[in-house]
Amino acid sequence: MKKAFTLLSLILILCIPLSFAKAETLDEYIAKSEKALKSARETNQKKQMTEEEKNKALAEKQEITETIANTQKEIEQLEEDIKSLQESIEKKDKEIKEIMKFVQVSDGESIYLEYAFGASSFTDFIYRISVAEQLSNYNNELITEYNANIKQLEQKQKDLSAKQIELAKKQKELEELVEKLSAEIDDLNDTAQSYQQEYDNLMKYVNQLKNMGCKGNEDMSACRARLYPPQVSGGGGGSVTGGGNANGFYIPLTQGRVTQNYYGKRHNAIDISNYEGAPVYAITTGKVRTIAHASCGRNIVYLVHNVGGQMYTTVYYHLKSVNVSVNQNVTYTTQIGVQGGNPSYDSCTTGSHVDVKLFKGEYPYDFVSLTNGPHMNPRNWLTQLPGEGQRFYSR
Repeated sequence: MKKAFTLLSLILILCIPLSFAKAETLDEYIAKSEKALKSARETNQKKQMTEEEKNKALAEKQEITETIANTQKEIEQLEEDIKSLQESIEKKDKEIKEIMKFVQVSDGESIYLEYAFGASSFTDFIYRISVAEQLSNYNNELITEYNANIKQLEQKQKDLSAKQIELAKKQKELEELVEKLSAEIDDLNDTAQSYQQEYDNLMKYVNQLKNMGCKGNEDMSACRARLYPPQVSGGGGGSVTGGGNANGFYIPLTQGRVTQNYYGKRHNAIDISNYEGAPVYAITTGKVRTIAHASCGRNIVYLVHNVGGQMYTTVYYHLKSVNVSVNQNVTYTTQIGVQGGNPSYDSCTTGSHVDVKLFKGEYPYDFVSLTNGPHMNPRNWLTQLPGEGQRFYSR
């Protein structure tokens, strides 16, 4: 089964204190069951808000991704500009030197070559010296300016690289946030479905009682005692008083393998697998309390059992189809459905199997939460089951 719905358990504790056994009348029972529906609506609202937060984070992540891409392009352009400036410096320096090849600087002294001595007059000589000095100064200023531009571009390149690193960090944080919100949405969706399923099951039970004559102001205990008298041996639905395999209880499959043990709240069921479509039987005599349908669990059958005057409930998850109906009496030979659990139609499984849960008390009268309810280890009844991972070949 999928992870336990801790949020469901918390709200159930807050919204439905203790157990439904405290309801004195059917109307009060209905009023309390309405709280499950209210919780489903509130959970759906929270899910919607979380989805909006996720969409906002996704939009911001997309914006940052585009900014990172643009920043990378800008860095690449800067690298091209720096390279172009460096080439321009080299070219300009070469051009000036070609013009001023008559000038040779050595130990700070200028020796004027053929350009200066080629003057036709003293005035021309002064002019040529002035031109040479101006070209030299221009070249030095130009190179200084180019170098300053290169330094400025290199600093901008460093700043953009630092910005890119910061954006990548923010992008990773948003990815983690989106992943976290997605997990929360999955949990809220499962929780909302669980609340809705619980409400549907509760109202099915209420309608059963109404259809059988219970009145709104009638005491629930009196109504149940009248409509659900103690089961009797024989004919299905009777008390288990021996017989059966080992202790009166039978494995729900004729053969197969234990794929996962009961581990308390972490996994409050035993997973048993044969092949998809294999017949699934009741583990002992009882009565079908309700049949639920969900994206997680597919078809789910709830049976109630009277064992020595103590009421118990067994729940069978991941049925591909169901062969029984509500209020039907069953025995260990009754096929209640066929094994399902294929991920193609069951959202919370990784392979075909059946989940078997065991609770002390009568669902949904004594408890409502299948996550935080009075669950027990099915091995307390199915003592003939082999260990986890081992196969069995008979019930």
